[in-house]
Amino acid sequence: MDYLKVIRARLWLIVLTTIIVAAVFLTVSLLQKPTYQGHAEIIVSAPNAGAILLGASRDYASDQVLQADVQTQVRAIKSRGIAEQVIRTLDLNTTPDHLLTHVTASNDGQTNVVAIDATDASPRGAAEMANAFAEAYVAWSLDSRQASIRAAGDDVEQRLIIAQQQIVALASAAGGASIEQQVKLQAARELYASLADKLEQLRVNQQLETGSGSILTSAVANPVPVSPRPVQDGGLGLAIGLALGLGITFLVDQLDTRIRSSEEVEKIYGAPVLGSIPVETFTKKETSRLTLLQHPDSPAADAYRGLRINLGFINFDSHIRTVLVTSAAPNEGKSTVAANLAIALSQAGQRVALLSCDFHRPAASMFFECENGHAGLSDLLMMGKPAVDAFQRPEGLERLFVVAAGTAPPNPADLLGSSRMQELIAVLHESMDWVIMDAPPLLAVADTIALARWADGVLIVTHVGASTRGAARAARDQLEKIGARILGISVWGVRESAAATRAYSGYYTPAE
Repeated sequence: MDYLKVIRARLWLIVLTTIIVAAVFLTVSLLQKPTYQGHAEIIVSAPNAGAILLGASRDYASDQVLQADVQTQVRAIKSRGIAEQVIRTLDLNTTPDHLLTHVTASNDGQTNVVAIDATDASPRGAAEMANAFAEAYVAWSLDSRQASIRAAGDDVEQRLIIAQQQIVALASAAGGASIEQQVKLQAARELYASLADKLEQLRVNQQLETGSGSILTSAVANPVPVSPRPVQDGGLGLAIGLALGLGITFLVDQLDTRIRSSEEVEKIYGAPVLGSIPVETFTKKETSRLTLLQHPDSPAADAYRGLRINLGFINFDSHIRTVLVTSAAPNEGKSTVAANLAIALSQAGQRVALLSCDFHRPAASMFFECENGHAGLSDLLMMGKPAVDAFQRPEGLERLFVVAAGTAPPNPADLLGSSRMQELIAVLHESMDWVIMDAPPLLAVADTIALARWADGVLIVTHVGASTRGAARAARDQLEKIGARILGISVWGVRESAAATRAYSGYYTPAE
């Protein structure tokens, strides 16, 4: 696939999609209410004081252990309990779950600093919310630490009572006690002293405990909104619109089977383009046009002359005298090309016979004023009339002889493929330089396949923007099966730029 060619062909679609998507993004961005962000930071300290004093702590010097504890605290900050406390503190009319959607807590994985970001419709509200979460977490962590120390103290106090009871029991029996009992008593007293000292430490630490987090940076009201950001949103819309436009373009190209260029036609048929006929503007009264007679100075007229010249170059050493003009499907302009080609050849001094071989949709009467009672091609073939009886000479074209289709026969394909048709062409060769046969579309009926055996070559007419690749390939395959020679293609309906048309018209306008 030629990607640049596809992009150039539908550049308007890419541009339109990009503009629409960017405009939608920008409009939505401008219609949104501003959202502001408050940013606070807290430092998370590592161990549980109660656990350390009881000797049950892990190695908190380990970075992995510290980071695991920091991530635990990050989750704690966004817990439902913290959110409920913030709602009570700020007297908010919302639910914890909804509030948590406006708050994020994150850690960079390298430090024990946790960032708290809160969004709100006002700068002050965002800052207050971020600070409220930070303060609620600090208060919760302090209560949690103190509760841990208090629980450790209660445990030590219970063990002190047990140790005291042991000392009393051992002391009452110390009078006649053995050395072993004296040792036990001494150990009990030492344990009691150690426990009493530890309990004292716990009580002191409970009073000095500051919690597992402390506020590093408090949030301040930031008047710059974090959203919407029209410039960024517009840029994002442009990027997405461009990507979407490219995607749609390539999808449409895959789904659109119409032939878009002369190069594509040449590739399918394996034959050169002999003429590119530009689009002509028809009036309401016109159903057909003999461009070489009605608009001889137009670009289309010159294109028909170019077709005649190129056909002459092919005929230079090929001795082609009978040309079958057809198309893959109906309404591709083959009758228009056949009529104007016949005129171009006759204006160049050649004797030309134009045979209307399409009995289903005869076109000669549309282009030339053929007499109704005059014999036609079907009359020559069925009744054996002389060819001269069917000749009609258009006014002003002394070297052009038109043979109308005549009465529609019941078996067109058999008639066109008969020996009588071969004999008629042989007779025409005696007096004519060219025989142009306007044949039906290849895929519509079997007439053209039957007729092609009597032609020296086939001129395919393709309507750019209307003909399909599938139809063109099917027509090519049919011609290949019967061994017909494709002389070339006439591309009909080519759209030229306005600038090129103005330049052409100016060149042919007589100077004053």
